[in-house]
Amino acid sequence: MRHSYWRVIAVIFYLVVLLLVVFHQDMLAMYGMAVGMLLEAIMALLFKS
Repeated sequence: MRHSYWRVIAVIFYLVVLLLVVFHQDMLAMYGMAVGMLLEAIMALLFKS
C-alpha cells in the first residue's frame, strides 16, 4: 500500500514539473526534476521490491 502512495505523489509531482515547463519556469522545472530523480533513487534503495 505504501508503494501506491509514493506512485501517486510522484505523478502529482511530475505534473507540477510539467506545468512549470509550460509556464516557462525552466530552472524551477530542472530543480524539480533533479529532486524527483533523487527521491526516486532513494525510494528504490529503501523499498527494494
